Amino acid sequence: MPLKRPTLTQPLDPKAFDEFKKKYQHDAFCKRKLCNPQKARKFLKHILKPEVLELIDLNRLQIDPETYVDEDLKRLYLDVLYRVPLKNSNEVIVVFILIELKTENDKWTIFQIVKYIVRIWDRELQAVESAAKKPNASEKAKQQFRDFLFPPIIPIIFHYGENRFTAPTELIELIRILKGMEKFTLNLKALLCDVTTFDPNSFPSDLELNVLYMTLQMVFSKEVSDHLMNIFRKLQPTLNSKESQQEWRDAVYYATTSAKHFKHQDYVNLTKQIQNEGGMTTMSKSLLDELVADSRADGETKGIAKGKAEIIIRILSRRLKSPSKSLQKKINSIQNIAKLDELADFALTCVSLDEFATALK
Repeated sequence: MPLKRPTLTQPLDPKAFDEFKKKYQHDAFCKRKLCNPQKARKFLKHILKPEVLELIDLNRLQIDPETYVDEDLKRLYLDVLYRVPLKNSNEVIVVFILIELKTENDKWTIFQIVKYIVRIWDRELQAVESAAKKPNASEKAKQQFRDFLFPPIIPIIFHYGENRFTAPTELIELIRILKGMEKFTLNLKALLCDVTTFDPNSFPSDLELNVLYMTLQMVFSKEVSDHLMNIFRKLQPTLNSKESQQEWRDAVYYATTSAKHFKHQDYVNLTKQIQNEGGMTTMSKSLLDELVADSRADGETKGIAKGKAEIIIRILSRRLKSPSKSLQKKINSIQNIAKLDELADFALTCVSLDEFATALK
């Protein structure tokens, strides 16, 4: 049976629309995209220089567990870290991607990256040292420790917002340089990927990457509806596929929850325009519509906290798989409404139940 093409359903009423019109985790949206290995490979092929791509084996790219950092580096909570082996080698090059998605510039971004790189190096060193110093350590493990060198790391600042990124991309710009001491000054340079400055006419031909950049530029634009229509038209030839359907749903949800220049009437007008242009068949309620309906029903018949907790469990079950009984118990035990709202947003973007469980700690 052929898949139905997705569309916006009947417009949400203004009150329901406003309930969802709150700040969305921009970095969470981008993280979910870039934690997809297929999208990650396409992104790196687009942003890295040919001489780097010749060295690394993107087919063996892995998402590094360090993507989820601890409280000491909470400002870097949603960074993405890739481990990419060198071609024809067992060595590993670690590609670090900083998802820096503030609307304003952050002067200390490059310093944050330096702290993160030192943390990664320390982790790698501790791992080989620990293996070498075990009572039953093999000669191979001991030799690996003796020969250990810190792995190369490519830092990338990934930015989009209302204005271009103009903060320092080199550490030396944050250091006071004294004459005669230049050679003792530490430096690190990050590769800047600023989607804000990308020319839409020069977007990569790959559909997924093209739509990602279009979506990122859309959310801060004053013409959100026009951007959404362009995304719809870009996806329309492939909207019989589940992948394109999900890209479209993501773009609509992202605009609805995050774009400050996208109002309820814009949603209504966009619905009509898509129906007129596409001759679309009506799909079952969108995730956004269902969540609004669920939150209202649960809020009216149950305690607010209990209703929100059940919504989170429902989202996780629909997107990933049913949470364990122990995880459900932890969710149901939370009474802080603001915390539950944050977790509901995170449930829509997390890449695994393990990641969601980590956020509860």
